[in-house]
Amino acid sequence: MLKDYIDLEYIPKNTDLVCEYHIEPAKGVSFEDACTHMAGESSIDTWADISTISPQLADKLKPHVYYANEERQTVRVAYTQDLFELGSVAQILSAVAGNIFSMKLLDKLRFEDISFPKDCVAQHRGPKYGVDGIKKLFDNVNRPLVGTIVKPKVGLSSEMHAEVAYNAFAGGCDLVKDDENLTDQKFNRFNTRAELTLKGQDKAESETGEKKMYMCNITAPTCEEMIRRAQIISDLGGKYVMIDIMPVGWTALQSLREATEDMGLAIHAHRCMHSAITRYPRHGISMLVIAKLTRLIGLDQLHIGTVVGKMHGERDEVLALRDECVLNKVPANEELHVLEQDWGGMKQMFPVASGGLEPTMIPELLRIFGNDVIMQFGGGIHAHPDGTAAGATACRQAVDASLKGISLAEYAKTHNEIKVALDKWG
Repeated sequence: MLKDYIDLEYIPKNTDLVCEYHIEPAKGVSFEDACTHMAGESSIDTWADISTISPQLADKLKPHVYYANEERQTVRVAYTQDLFELGSVAQILSAVAGNIFSMKLLDKLRFEDISFPKDCVAQHRGPKYGVDGIKKLFDNVNRPLVGTIVKPKVGLSSEMHAEVAYNAFAGGCDLVKDDENLTDQKFNRFNTRAELTLKGQDKAESETGEKKMYMCNITAPTCEEMIRRAQIISDLGGKYVMIDIMPVGWTALQSLREATEDMGLAIHAHRCMHSAITRYPRHGISMLVIAKLTRLIGLDQLHIGTVVGKMHGERDEVLALRDECVLNKVPANEELHVLEQDWGGMKQMFPVASGGLEPTMIPELLRIFGNDVIMQFGGGIHAHPDGTAAGATACRQAVDASLKGISLAEYAKTHNEIKVALDKWG
């Protein structure tokens, strides 16, 4: 039944789901054949001639390859939304990012972007809080939020973990989070850690007069256990949970978002493992797609990279991710393989800059991201020569100096914590 799905005269309808791919055909396969087979495999076709679908239905459901640029190795496919269970991210990905990656006709394939029609957007909750809601949790402070990750990642007891978190809060951090691989190990049980760290959060909040939030990692073996852990946080008075989005999977995330709607919890998305499929520029799935799916499902904040830190991510890519998090209407950018997206008023997702940051980078982070960012420091706080609390204070001092237009060197003359940070990190 294989058809030539290439139709360069086709104009996508506003009800179509549109995908952009980078395609490199296998040796001996034409670009046109690669595009045609990929489009068919992701929708109504198979490798052999079949007659189990009527020509009329096939014509209604067929995909349209409306852009095919062999020089750029780029193809865009418009799919009728009737092909999809619009409220299921898992089903959508099974189609547009499923078997096509296993086709021998393709040497390399990268899923660059996806544009959701308004009917699909409307099927999803989106973030519960978004940027404005998160700001309200922190009494609408007009500055970037400062966060830290308890370090080392694993190895601390629950008591030690809570003490490190308290020191970070007391020194000036707004948020403290677990790292991606700390869940419920025998040396640091989830229930005990959650209770003790939230007590430290409340103690620091009463002492400083500032709102403080602990993001406890609820990643778990099953959806049921993940949701049980979220309920524990809610019962203890916590306002946040954290989840490792790639290891747990999309159905788990949709289940979590549904379950936490009435718990009043903000959800922090840690993107660990994403580079296994996003980092290679000629094959896999882009981080842009991951970010859009995360916003669609409805997590409140997402790691997007730092530009200046230790993690992979060029400036243009990171800023494209930032735009996808915060804009209501995202314009197309052909050079960056960004498709136009109308989020239909869906709440924003708070961008998080995290990975290899330390206090002296804050002026540059502010220039890159502005105020609407969560700056997250690990070793850049805990490796401060005077300890965790001083490291947190140094970060807040760097934020204050930058917002006032004062150089860190000048501010360090009267603020010892940032002076020590400058001496260490330059």
